[in-house]
Amino acid sequence: MGGSDLGQRQIFLMKKENLAKRVQNFYETNKNSEHLIQYMVAILVRNALSQGTFTEQLKDLIREVYLTTEPNDTMRQYSPFFKTCFNGGEWKTIIKKLFKKESNYYAATEEARFYNNYLEKQGTLDNRREGLVYHVESIFEDASGKKHKLTIRDTDPTKDEELTANILRTLTTLTIFENTGVRKFVELVSYKTPGVVIATAYNCRKEEKAAAQDSLDEKDSIEASPKVSQRKIIEKQAVQNGPAKSGAGQTLLAERDPRKKQNAEITPVNEELPETPLTECVASPTSQDTKRTRNKSTSSSKDDLSDNSNLPKPQSIKGDSKKKSTNAAALIQNPDTVYKRIGKTAEQIAKGREDKRIKREVDRLNGKKKKKKKKK
Repeated sequence: MGGSDLGQRQIFLMKKENLAKRVQNFYETNKNSEHLIQYMVAILVRNALSQGTFTEQLKDLIREVYLTTEPNDTMRQYSPFFKTCFNGGEWKTIIKKLFKKESNYYAATEEARFYNNYLEKQGTLDNRREGLVYHVESIFEDASGKKHKLTIRDTDPTKDEELTANILRTLTTLTIFENTGVRKFVELVSYKTPGVVIATAYNCRKEEKAAAQDSLDEKDSIEASPKVSQRKIIEKQAVQNGPAKSGAGQTLLAERDPRKKQNAEITPVNEELPETPLTECVASPTSQDTKRTRNKSTSSSKDDLSDNSNLPKPQSIKGDSKKKSTNAAALIQNPDTVYKRIGKTAEQIAKGREDKRIKREVDRLNGKKKKKKKKK
């Protein structure tokens, strides 16, 4: 570009009176309608984001170019941005001059008409605060991937993120702005409205990362669902195929632990339990009579078990660690009757009550009713 050409600082930072004079001087000196039209589009972008009017003083210059200058591709490409500068009859004349047919106009100006719709929209947010001055700081990538900052001062904060971003993207259609021969404004990266109050902000890279993360999460969910279903099937089969003989014990454990209640409810109750459940409990010996009573009770239990080989064999339980690991069969063996004796200890009383409670629960699960004592 020549020495009299306009740059980014002049277009976006100069006051509107000085800017209008610079644009008119440029065209009078160079008569370059292609550069002039692209400068005017950039000014329209600034005008759409700001609260001032930068195009009123340049309407006559645009009318002169489109009505008197020989048509070129730049005039055709950006013609929708200047439709409001002409009345109905003049606009039809320009369409005929530039495109011959109206259908050609719509086919060649699709992108320009898209961005021009955003330039003409008004802000809808209710976020303006009196006494504050807003401005937009945007980041663009050039043709080589290098980032450039563009600041537009005294902007309108009522325009939302989508509207502001698409207004800024209009600059990506321009080729007039360069840096050492490399085209600027190739892609909008982000923008923000810094200051005491942030009106709106936008970052296309964050949106791309969020969309990519959502896609990965959805894919992981789809891949994991068959494994979850298979695990649920295996757990269900394990519950249904569990040992039948421990059904009553599992139900009792479920009563103590609510987390196991669901599995215990679908486990069949053992139909081969003896009419009188046998429980072997280790009581703390306090005398020789206590030892003899326990030995006698154990011997009678062995005689009863010899008549029915299907019953579970009694297992010895020693220590607190063994009590925690016992299964249901160990809970339904011969009860210790030492608590019936006079002079029982507190531990024996508690143990006796627990054994009675377990026996009642087992009888209830087996459908057995409590036998009433006959009067002599």
